[in-house]
Amino acid sequence: MIVDCHVHSLGVEKVDAILKGMDKAGIDRAVIFSPYPSPYMGREERIIPKTMAGVTRHLEFSYPNVTSEKQREAVEFIAGIQREAPDRVIGFIWLEPRLKDAVQILEWAVTSKELKGVKMIPDHWYPYDEFMYPIYRKAEELNIPILFHSGILYGFKDSSRFCRPVNYEVLLSFPNLRFALAHVSWPWVDECIALWGRFRAALEEIEGERKEVQMFIDATPGTPLIYRKDALQKVMAFGAEDYIMFGTDCTAGRLEYGKYHVERDLAILRQVIGVPKDTVDKFLGRNALRFLGLK
Repeated sequence: MIVDCHVHSLGVEKVDAILKGMDKAGIDRAVIFSPYPSPYMGREERIIPKTMAGVTRHLEFSYPNVTSEKQREAVEFIAGIQREAPDRVIGFIWLEPRLKDAVQILEWAVTSKELKGVKMIPDHWYPYDEFMYPIYRKAEELNIPILFHSGILYGFKDSSRFCRPVNYEVLLSFPNLRFALAHVSWPWVDECIALWGRFRAALEEIEGERKEVQMFIDATPGTPLIYRKDALQKVMAFGAEDYIMFGTDCTAGRLEYGKYHVERDLAILRQVIGVPKDTVDKFLGRNALRFLGLK
């Protein structure tokens, strides 16, 4: 089974086109994020904010007029897609955590709209900011995973400094929260792997019988091809083969392009690195199912 753990929606896609693209790419299931709740949601093309002179500040928004109403509209959209194809589409809320009712929206999205997890990008906020803690606690309570952007950040204003892997070390304080860092945190791949090692070591610090590392690594590019073999080989060599997941970063309406990502990663894993079939199967789908709590 192939599970794409990282697909974006724009708010305009139709389920038939999504499934047709998945079939062409050979993708069985896809985690699809709700659109980011900006005024540009629902457009065919993505609008990138213009960077002005000067450095943007902590907690400043890259996009204007991000509202709770737009957030709920985005949830309704992806919930509708999931409802039409529940055996193929796994809906995540792309949550803007600075909204004053973010925790309430998250609970509504999961309990009423049946979304399965959360996507977040640190746009001028740090994962260790204390206003994030209620969101982490709510995700623990709901037993849902969080997929974070990590690494260099395109498409937003100067926010990459907020997305360093080590910023997520705070999640040690939320040991029942499953989370993943996307893009192998490129260009901070080594830091991402080291952080995973920190969470692996934490298993010995937690009381009880827990045997699962709470951190997963989303291998979605990110990593340009020239770096990809090196990144995947390092993750495997460090012992994280049970925690790395395949993803494409495609938009939901163009998932046919996922075929290239599948073929490329298969070639790297089988022909270049030479990992066994069982490891390939984990990478392509089984690890994602565990991350999602589906297996």
